[in-house]
Order: sequence, then C-alpha cells, then structure tokens
Amino acid sequence: MNKPQSRQPKLFNEIFAGLLANKLTGFLLVCIFASALGVVQVTYLSRQQVIQQDKLLQQRDELDLQWRYLLVEEEFYSQHARIEEVATTQLEMKRPTSKDEQVVVLP
Repeated sequence: MNKPQSRQPKLFNEIFAGLLANKLTGFLLVCIFASALGVVQVTYLSRQQVIQQDKLLQQRDELDLQWRYLLVEEEFYSQHARIEEVATTQLEMKRPTSKDEQVVVLP
C-alpha cells in the first residue's frame, strides 16, 4: 500500500522555495544576518574596550596613590632634622669645633 501524502506543506521547503524565487528577498535576508553578526561583533569589541579602560583607570589610580606616597616619603627624608638625626646616630658624626677647623689658603 502506498503511504498517503500529508496535505500540510513542508514549511522549510516552502520558505526556501520562496527565497529562491525572489532573489531580492534572499539578498536582503543575507544582509540582515550579516548586519546582526556585525552588531554582535561590535558590541563584543566595545565591551572589551570598556573592560580595558577600567583596568587602565584602576592602574592609573594605583600609580597616582603610589606617587603621592613617594612624595610624602621624599619630603620626610629631605627634612634637615631627619638628616641631622641620621648623621649623629647612624654615622656617629658631630659638628666640628673651632679647634677642628683648618683654613686652607690657596696661592
């Protein structure tokens, strides 16, 4: 016995046949898919750029903070009292007295 054919058309075959019949519709469909893929790609790339920008801004803030700490440290070490303290305690230096001074006369 023969199998009875279904009265319902196969939807995929009908859509494909319709696209092949009208070339403009097929071309526009391809353009829509290409445009959608382009939007996805551009969105992905922009998100990557935003992530990179956030990382760079965070790194800039960390470097700025480190720079401020270095300025404070430089100010601390450049104070005369600190230099005198290091000279007397660590290097055991003392101010020369008038007996220790010698005058050198150049000819």
